Amino acid sequence: MNELPFLSICVTCRDNREDFYEDRGGTRLAQKVFQELKIKRLINVRGVKCMSNCKRACILSLTSLNGFTYMFGDIDPNKSEYIKSLEDLISIYKSKTDGFLHRKDRPKLFRSNIVGRFPPINSISSIITKLRIE
Repeated sequence: MNELPFLSICVTCRDNREDFYEDRGGTRLAQKVFQELKIKRLINVRGVKCMSNCKRACILSLTSLNGFTYMFGDIDPNKSEYIKSLEDLISIYKSKTDGFLHRKDRPKLFRSNIVGRFPPINSISSIITKLRIE
């Protein structure tokens, strides 16, 4: 994969710790990720005002121009191991020409909290099938 992928983080996600921290969980997650990953030039990081997945907050997605898009939820902004695992996830994602990641390829913290995997429009992946409508 030649281009830098994009990591989108929902900055409006609530993690039920807002009274204690005075910031939403998504904002705290975005700040931590931005501080850790942006400096290393691994990825483009951006905040999104609501990714419409409140039941699985905190939410983030990983995508690239011609790669699969992954959405993950239930990310705890207070657990630093998510940042390290996210760095590993990004590295693995970037090593794939189409960004396709099998479950076993993803770091453990990003196996069970996947919300969705979406193929790029021009994908020729074997997981894409043509539908016949009669």
